[in-house]
Amino acid sequence: MTGSADAGAGPHLGGLDGTLREALERSLADRLAGSPGAELNLDNAFWGAPAPRDLGEALTRLGPTCLNMVVRIFERLRDIDPALGLSRQIRYLRNVWFGGSAGFKVVYEEPAAMRARLDDRLAGAGGRRMARDTLLGGVEHQRGALLGALPGTVASLLRGGEPLDADSWREVHRPDEEAVHICVGKREPRLPELDDIHLDWRSPVVGVNEATRRCRYGLLISVVHWTQARFGLGKPVFPLQRIDDRVAALSGRGDAPAPWAEFVARWRDARWTLATRGGDGAQEALQWLRACEELAPAQRGDG
Repeated sequence: MTGSADAGAGPHLGGLDGTLREALERSLADRLAGSPGAELNLDNAFWGAPAPRDLGEALTRLGPTCLNMVVRIFERLRDIDPALGLSRQIRYLRNVWFGGSAGFKVVYEEPAAMRARLDDRLAGAGGRRMARDTLLGGVEHQRGALLGALPGTVASLLRGGEPLDADSWREVHRPDEEAVHICVGKREPRLPELDDIHLDWRSPVVGVNEATRRCRYGLLISVVHWTQARFGLGKPVFPLQRIDDRVAALSGRGDAPAPWAEFVARWRDARWTLATRGGDGAQEALQWLRACEELAPAQRGDG
């Protein structure tokens, strides 16, 4: 239920932060123009369909949940760096995902400048702090399978070495809560899989080692974080998607009660506004989800 059930994302583009909207518009325009390096931009919007005609259609194909995740990340980047230096380093957004974590692959304007800006945020002046991962803390964001990377990582760790493929920084905010995690590849030509910005639902960071200027991690929190990110265990509810799935599953039911039909109509009016409101919109969508579960008629075969 994206394009045919409502007007889609187009009428709601005005609710997007200016820096985010500019990055989205640039990502789509350069892909449609065939610009070098733009061939994977907003990739979800191109899967199994003709190229989107405009940004509203592209975001409609991404869906409210993916759009909401992008907005939430830009919100956190603004909180970390109110001068918007981090946000402005995002040249292109590539594919978007949500599950055990949520985020997007990215093309940076200048990777070296992005690294410098992230290191500057360790001081946290005017915003939240960012700190580099330790070598072991960033092992999952190197090339190849985890088990294949571990032996070389441990050996390099003992030598006091650096990650081979990508550096990564974590938001130092509240342990065991949502936080942003930023990865910047080190290889040229650049490898698309190494550059990404995502949300960890349960941050393992408990502080910063001021001597090494790197993250300190809680052991138990790290285990919980890893199993969630790796396998999706205990991932949060995604209310926008959950409601959309329920509405789609019950579409066409002639025996649906009037309150359910009224709810669906109101939901179609509200879903994109909630998506563009980021974290606040996601929280409000949880209230919508509760109403959805109370009002939805039983599906045939339930129970």
